[in-house]
Amino acid sequence: MAVRHLLIYTDGMSRVRWREIAEDLLAKIDKGEYQVGSRLPTSSQLAEQRGVSLVTAHKVLEELQRVGAVTRAGRRGTTVVQREKRKTGRIALIVDQVDFAQNFPRPELLAAIHGGLGTDYNLLICDSKASVHREIELLNRMAEEADGILCWPTGDDAATPTIAHLVANGTPLVLLDRIPNGLQADVVLTDSASATRQAAEFLIQRGHRRIGLLTFDKPKVSTVLERCGTFETIMVEYGIASPDLVRRLPASLEVEDRAHFSQVFDDALFALLHGPSPATAILCVQDLLGVAVLKYADNADLKIPEDLEIVTFNDWPPHWLGRPWQAHRIAVQPSDMGKAAIGRLLAQINGQAGELGPHHIPTVFTPADSLVGSAYDLRLDRPLEV
Repeated sequence: MAVRHLLIYTDGMSRVRWREIAEDLLAKIDKGEYQVGSRLPTSSQLAEQRGVSLVTAHKVLEELQRVGAVTRAGRRGTTVVQREKRKTGRIALIVDQVDFAQNFPRPELLAAIHGGLGTDYNLLICDSKASVHREIELLNRMAEEADGILCWPTGDDAATPTIAHLVANGTPLVLLDRIPNGLQADVVLTDSASATRQAAEFLIQRGHRRIGLLTFDKPKVSTVLERCGTFETIMVEYGIASPDLVRRLPASLEVEDRAHFSQVFDDALFALLHGPSPATAILCVQDLLGVAVLKYADNADLKIPEDLEIVTFNDWPPHWLGRPWQAHRIAVQPSDMGKAAIGRLLAQINGQAGELGPHHIPTVFTPADSLVGSAYDLRLDRPLEV
């Protein structure tokens, strides 16, 4: 029997004792330690067992009754009951952070999800603020307050037990973009491996043998690991591996002030471009780094692509790069991701889901040359209709 979790506040707030006890009892019910029809301890027994006041024990049992896990009937005591999940008409989208500067979550993603909802559901957006504690809180809460969950996870392993528990107990849930290490779940993500291979081999075919890699150091983010790992594998395959051309910048730089970011980034890029055997091309794992390379090239009077070729994963709209016609772009497809994610989630809700596992969304590789002299809508990232 799937029993939904209570909301436990863990984001800067002390854990409330009665919530802890109620959550523990729900977990025992969920595991079958208390079967349907069995009785829970009385308030007096619970107070003695847990070392709490009678008032606290009463509150625990009242909360279990409120969420529909038990029924209380005078002398018959508190009895575990079978219950069906109440339809809420809501789908929750939990993202690791809402970032207006980076236009995240992308409007195309939201539009695709919303378009797939039909008239039966409304979309509720939740911001975990890059906190795994808040992410866990929101996952547990949305299991109660929504009919299904789409989650763009932080990638922190601390959330894995919670996600695994929800999946095992039948909570409709689809992950986006990332999958925590060792977790079996329904996930929709960019096909980063194929995209990285296409981009790296494109540069190799253009004659490059000194290809640099710029990334943020995110050992818990599967997307970053896949892109970096695939790049390093390809360099070995072609016999041109150059570990000295790989730069992993501290992840904290992504959210620090621009002045500090520029100082650290410029030092790293200077080492790549002005050593004894400098890089002639660079693959950027995300477009914040691509933007920074283009800016550095301006300040250093480097000609693009004559002196340096750039490939960047383009998670933002292309015009954010400033001059997207100077960079080869691996464009992710947020609309396709949104359509696939909401489709798989609704299939779970309707009892039509297949096997769990990753669903990869192809990218679109756009060489910089293809934009020169062409009629192209940079806002919508597609050729203009004539």
